[in-house]
Parts: sequence; structure tokens; C-alpha cells
Amino acid sequence: MKKYFAVFKKTKDATEVEFPDLEGCVTFGKDYEEAYDNAVDALAAWMAYAEHQFKAEPSSYEELKNKKGTLVPIPLDTTLLQAYEEKKRFNVIFSKSILDKLDAFRKKVGMKRSTVLEKATEEFLERNLSRA
Repeated sequence: MKKYFAVFKKTKDATEVEFPDLEGCVTFGKDYEEAYDNAVDALAAWMAYAEHQFKAEPSSYEELKNKKGTLVPIPLDTTLLQAYEEKKRFNVIFSKSILDKLDAFRKKVGMKRSTVLEKATEEFLERNLSRA
């Protein structure tokens, strides 16, 4: 899992977080735990929306160790990253019997049709891409 170091700085009112490798990727929290959770989310959102030229590879601890504050490795959560990715609409056609089964399942688990189809497609591709 890819990780970026963030600099955590405690202020009177909050814990501020900045990613030295990713200009403009900043967040904060009322305490360390909230700042860490917000940093994980901010990193995924930033990576999903930043233009390619601003996406740097992570620096090492040695390269950043002189930054003021506490260096904390933050994992790039791929599940969050996917949630932030741009969505595209397309039309599909299913037989009524399959669509009825899909609707019964999605209602039971509390999901949208598109979410079930996206997850099923991801699983199918993971199982079959290596065979192609």
C-alpha cells in the first residue's frame, strides 16, 4: 500500500496536517485521532481530483525528517480513492428476471443498482483479467 508522509502540528485549537509532497493537500482535526482520520480522507480525495502533474511520488522519511512537526505515514486508501473517482453514466439492458433478482438483492442489502453492478464487475475483472 502506497503511503505519504504528513506533517502533524499541534496548535492551541487543533492538530493541523500538511502533505509536503502534495501541494495544497491539508486538513486538521480537533485531536490527533480526528486529524489522522481526516488525513486519510484528504489524501484519497486529493489524489482522486488532482491533475496528473501535481501527483508526486512519496518522499522517504529521510528526505522529510527535517520538517517541523511530527512525520506520520498516511496510507492511500484505495477504497476511498475509488469512492472519489469520477462516475460515468451508461445504459445497460437486462432480462426482466435478472433485473428482478438484482433489485431484490440490492433492497435486501441496502445498495443502489449501480453500486451492486460496480462491485460485481470489479470482482469479475479481478478473477478473470489474469486469464485474458
